[in-house]
Amino acid sequence: MLLFYIDESGTGLKDKQSPFFVLSATAIPTDVSREVDARVIALKRELVSWAKPEDFEIKGRDLRRGEKFFSNQPWEQRAEAILKVATLLAEVPCKMLAVQVDTRDLPEYVSSDTHLYRLAFWRLLDLIELELAQIEEQGRVLMDARSDLHSSVQDRRAVEAYRDWLGNRSGQTRLIEIPWFGFSAFYAGLQLADFTAYLVDFISNEGTPRKRQGAIEKAFDLIAHKTILVKIP
Repeated sequence: MLLFYIDESGTGLKDKQSPFFVLSATAIPTDVSREVDARVIALKRELVSWAKPEDFEIKGRDLRRGEKFFSNQPWEQRAEAILKVATLLAEVPCKMLAVQVDTRDLPEYVSSDTHLYRLAFWRLLDLIELELAQIEEQGRVLMDARSDLHSSVQDRRAVEAYRDWLGNRSGQTRLIEIPWFGFSAFYAGLQLADFTAYLVDFISNEGTPRKRQGAIEKAFDLIAHKTILVKIP
């Protein structure tokens, strides 16, 4: 069985600073999931030695911008960390699937963030289904939880989009159940999905400062051979 950890990067339709929205899935076979988790835990201890691994997340945005637990680290140290995460992804037995939506070229009927999310999620689910069919395996989707004590709107959006996708397929899928949700700080796969989504989003944006592109471009080059990237439109 494959576990597909899904996270997103980029912005919605109204944000003009970034024209891209990205959904990424890290596919990890269940028989190596403990190995991947152990390696991510070890790397987190190396990157921030004074905190427990569950205290923070490996996030591409935080590493590049020097935010949260990486706020006191110089760029050179953070650039090295970015390459270490990418090297881990390149070495462990996993695969990355990503969908990038250019919001500038969408038709007018894609008029809300819910429509945008559904479009990207359906395309990603198609990629997942194709991957499972090729290896004749079953899979399960795990997503970064957005719910809190007061609202579950965003997680419900994902579930409804999944059920609509499943309905279009007359219920035929190799995926088991509706998506599961968890907090990304606890799951190595979700953090790796976030990292991949951020790399895809960052290198795609126009006008990115060149002084920050070197390490991130090198990081993406390390995982490009393991990444299936589909662009919409």
